[in-house]
Amino acid sequence: MDASKSRRTGAILVVLAATLWSTGGVGVKIAVAEPLVIAGLRSVFALAFMAVVLAIAIVRRGEPGVLGALLRRPLVWGAATSYALMVVCFVLAARRTTAANAIFIQYTGPVYVALLGGRLLGEKVTRRDLVAVGACVAGMALAFGGELGGGRATGNALAILSSFGFAGLPLLLRLDQQRLERSAHAAHAPMVAMTLGNAIAAAIALPAMIAAPPSGPAAGRTWLVLAALGALQIGLPYVLYGIAVRRLRALESSLLATIEPVLSPVWVVLATGETPSALALAGGAMIVIAVAVQAISGKHR
Repeated sequence: MDASKSRRTGAILVVLAATLWSTGGVGVKIAVAEPLVIAGLRSVFALAFMAVVLAIAIVRRGEPGVLGALLRRPLVWGAATSYALMVVCFVLAARRTTAANAIFIQYTGPVYVALLGGRLLGEKVTRRDLVAVGACVAGMALAFGGELGGGRATGNALAILSSFGFAGLPLLLRLDQQRLERSAHAAHAPMVAMTLGNAIAAAIALPAMIAAPPSGPAAGRTWLVLAALGALQIGLPYVLYGIAVRRLRALESSLLATIEPVLSPVWVVLATGETPSALALAGGAMIVIAVAVQAISGKHR
């Protein structure tokens, strides 16, 4: 596959992944459980889904030793830790501050990618990239700015930690891909890292899951919601993201993922009837335009 087709395929896969990620807000609202329990059980179901996909891929390629080799790579562990930090802290932040705060602060991640991508990866950050980053930040500030003052310090701090994980994941995956470029293991590294990340997230939440599992009249529905979140809102999209990240620059994958906070309120509207403000609609439109222009006109190195 030539570079332009590969990049286009990667962009489509990230958009599909971001669309699935965006359904998480509704799922978390429906689930009746403590935030850390939601984060942990979601990761347990995602871990099961992604482990099966990874095992099938390894068997099909006939590479039984690849898992052990990749688990000895520090960058794989770094990416896995970033993933766990992102998914756990976001759920905790969403319960301790406004949803707008959690989303906006987490999606400042592309700014860190833009600042660090050149030094760490040698990927040239163009003026177009910087304009796209600025437009995304401005769009989210416009969409959610009216609600940012209502958050609490603890939730905002957790959202900042989530944004570090959001930025660290594509940076470390791309750095590892560069070092594995001529290795047969390169195709499996993103999936191994994110599967491992779910295991780390589940381990962090294990005491909470044991102490307060879903119970009561809504327990059955909560278990179904968490299973769906794990497999379809986390597992499947990260399988798509793991394929896509090898085809895109780190900043491109981060910018395309900002479609998630634009779509998330749409599902809330459909599920609850809440209507976004005119500022929210304008901010969302700004983000979509910025990402679309950057994705269509940017050049893949």
